[in-house]
Amino acid sequence: MGHLDEEAVNILRRNKNDYLSHNTTCGIIKDEYDSLMDELKTNVLQLDQTKEDELIRIQNRPLDEALCNKYMTTLLNIHEVLEKIDTNTTQILSIVHTNNIKLQEFLQHLATQSFKDKTGKQGNNEHPLKPYILGQSIFTLHHQTDLKSVVVGGDWRGGVSGIVMMDDGRLVMGLPYQDRLLICKTDESQVDIIYVRGSPWCVTAVSNSTVAVTLWKRDCIEMFDINNKLKVNSISVPGMRCFGITSINNKLVVGGECRILIIDHQTGEVVQMIQTNFSPNRLHGSCDRIFYCDIDFYNNNKLYWYSYTDDAHHIISLPSTPRRMTTLQDGSLYLLCRDGSIQHLSSDSEQYKQVNTIAISPSDVNIHYNLIQRKLVIRQTAGLVKVFNEKFN
Repeated sequence: MGHLDEEAVNILRRNKNDYLSHNTTCGIIKDEYDSLMDELKTNVLQLDQTKEDELIRIQNRPLDEALCNKYMTTLLNIHEVLEKIDTNTTQILSIVHTNNIKLQEFLQHLATQSFKDKTGKQGNNEHPLKPYILGQSIFTLHHQTDLKSVVVGGDWRGGVSGIVMMDDGRLVMGLPYQDRLLICKTDESQVDIIYVRGSPWCVTAVSNSTVAVTLWKRDCIEMFDINNKLKVNSISVPGMRCFGITSINNKLVVGGECRILIIDHQTGEVVQMIQTNFSPNRLHGSCDRIFYCDIDFYNNNKLYWYSYTDDAHHIISLPSTPRRMTTLQDGSLYLLCRDGSIQHLSSDSEQYKQVNTIAISPSDVNIHYNLIQRKLVIRQTAGLVKVFNEKFN
């Protein structure tokens, strides 16, 4: 079991004990319920991304007859408590219990679906998730695409600024000098474009079909449904810098002036600001940490990260300036550096070793790993995209 999956299991088991097995209050307040559901969804999807639609169904399930029966059973079990409270309090409690029953259904479903012999399950393949040895051979080249042959109309101008692989295997890329997003499969088929009012710069996945995009020299985040090719939201973020975007705990993360901004993409609200010693660049969320680095041309060879666990910033020095980073299935990171090397950073971020099994060059400027597809994507400045399959370890 990978580091991220093991932590997700521990969090879900803890919540199951706290809110079902040992819950003496027979309820949960709304604010705590909303926060808890966000945490549960994040960790369930860490274990199995295919459950997203089922989680939405559970969350939105109406108070139908079957759910009412469960609700009445719960009320009968606590009738002695209800007899001591007045009518107004009873009305409030009914709402609380409705949420609590949904939570119970959610966790019972989770117990039967997600914890299967502590094995990793991706698609139809089941195999143990063991930690990797730093620098070991993990990936083999699967496909290589020259994006110049894919761009609609052959208009290449300026290349690609950001790239992400979706859970269904499609690539989504920002073409800043053409004001559009390019969407295609790794075999160069099913090419689509979305026109953007501005220069799309960095891209991150929000869900199976939604991406969030920063725009060059614009203090805003645009969100697009890549299936319907529609903009679904626009979030104004005063003081934002467009040099990176990532996500953590179902929230978007961008950089500002000497700070990291955490944004609720549903409300557009900045829910947290984390102070830094410089304006962070190339952000990457991984488990409970937000990694970032300095601007590339400053030649700063240090990688920084903020950890929610100890509410502190940490630093590690590397042989070369880190440009981009991505998390592998065991919680370790691949760091793409300015000198054209890939450094393999341990899951505890204390050790690293250079990867010599993937041939790259200083023109390689983007790296992204998708856990569901188990593929690694590396992009060159010239528009060459290499897709690597992960070996089962």
